[in-house]
Amino acid sequence: MPELPEVENVARALQRNLAGRRCTGLRVRFAGVLSQSPRATRSALLGKRLEDVHRHGKYLILNFRDEAGSPAHLMLHLRMTGQLINLTDYHLDRHVHLVFDFDGLPVYYRDIRKFGRFTLVEDGRRPAALAHIGPDMLEISFREWGARVAARRAALKAVLLDQGVAAGLGNIYADEALFRARVHPEAVPAELDRATLQRVLRSAKGVLRLAIRHGGTTLVNFTDFNGRPGNFRRKLRVYGRTGEPCRACGTPLGRTVVGGRSTHFCPSCQRR
Repeated sequence: MPELPEVENVARALQRNLAGRRCTGLRVRFAGVLSQSPRATRSALLGKRLEDVHRHGKYLILNFRDEAGSPAHLMLHLRMTGQLINLTDYHLDRHVHLVFDFDGLPVYYRDIRKFGRFTLVEDGRRPAALAHIGPDMLEISFREWGARVAARRAALKAVLLDQGVAAGLGNIYADEALFRARVHPEAVPAELDRATLQRVLRSAKGVLRLAIRHGGTTLVNFTDFNGRPGNFRRKLRVYGRTGEPCRACGTPLGRTVVGGRSTHFCPSCQRR
């Protein structure tokens, strides 16, 4: 499932390649990925220029405006397998559900599981549809994040995955952040001191920024705007490496389940 680094790379590619272009066409092959009707979506977007792309957590908001100044805001959540692709002579298989045209530049939306959604929203930064989502993980201060987590008695891994606390961190990067902070995924935030919590947030932000620089992580089918996979997988220290030696101490890595999610850790570096 695309997390913050993957979505950030998509946002940057859209901004770089499409900003200033008009949306001149929208072909709908499966309307189920649109929250509104195809007619309403076309009516809102066609003829308007893409001004900018805003990311909040795992969500993207594409902000459009026409010559008269009338805006439109299209929010996108890629969910598990959503992809936005711009390739010459791209083959439209049965998983391509939308084809946008930006002044002659085609952009394909492909989604094997069909869970992704495009939604017209009323605001380009914090629409009502995101009221349940916390501040972006890369922007939240320790003062705010610490206040949100310090009294929690759930497992720290589960708290990191709670998008209402801070948005963007998913299963892969939560495991990686906890390993870098040397904190066990089942540790209880209420029992941790301030310095440890600061280390966790610092590690979370650090691993997200590093993953962004490497194009995100491709485990199954994530690709960027130009069809290239992310290459952060080779830098993963614990996620998906159960039984392999820890790259810090050599101990075989362990696996457990926290909040229903597969969780990877080093029993030596991350003592409970």
